[in-house]
Amino acid sequence: MVAVKIFKVGPLETNCYLVTDASTKKSAIIDPGGISAKLDEAINAVGVENIEYILMTHGHFDHIRKAPRYKKLTGATLAIGKNEAEFTKDRHLNLCRIPMEAFEADVLLNDGDLIKLGDLSVQVIETPGHTRGGVCFVAGDCIFTGDTIMKGTFGRCDLETGDFEQMGKSLEKIFALPGDYKIYPGHGETSTLAAERANNSYNKRV
Repeated sequence: MVAVKIFKVGPLETNCYLVTDASTKKSAIIDPGGISAKLDEAINAVGVENIEYILMTHGHFDHIRKAPRYKKLTGATLAIGKNEAEFTKDRHLNLCRIPMEAFEADVLLNDGDLIKLGDLSVQVIETPGHTRGGVCFVAGDCIFTGDTIMKGTFGRCDLETGDFEQMGKSLEKIFALPGDYKIYPGHGETSTLAAERANNSYNKRV
């Protein structure tokens, strides 16, 4: 069973998540774009030694800026999509205008990769469009969509490496997944895949 805790971090109130396999407490932090005292408390509660991964849906600063800080705190493996590798050290790509430590990811993720957190498997799905190498993470009945899908809408495609045509293919890829899922986006409120299939603004543009 997957347990999810949500934290608002950074100047853009990015959704940062602590995802835990309830049976083993093995955990991952998703999109640590800022520091949260409540996240720090949750990490200590689950056990620093149980934080195995820091996963990044894409390379914009508001999703990655404090990844080095949380790596130093936990020793976790930093992972990002293979086509986002340069974003962690190029401020032109990650759009950061405030101080940020450049860093290298430990693991570059490919479409279909499986990340093990105890008894939980987290699947990587490549979803370019908002950026060239964005990914979503599927864990149990949850999808962590970053800025690919947000409640009722989708991420902008006019920033560096964005592409509306790719975004459309990525959205259709996610919409085509069988069944329903809880959607945990990069910003805003949670949703469900069924609701996004029916109501997402992308469907009104095509």
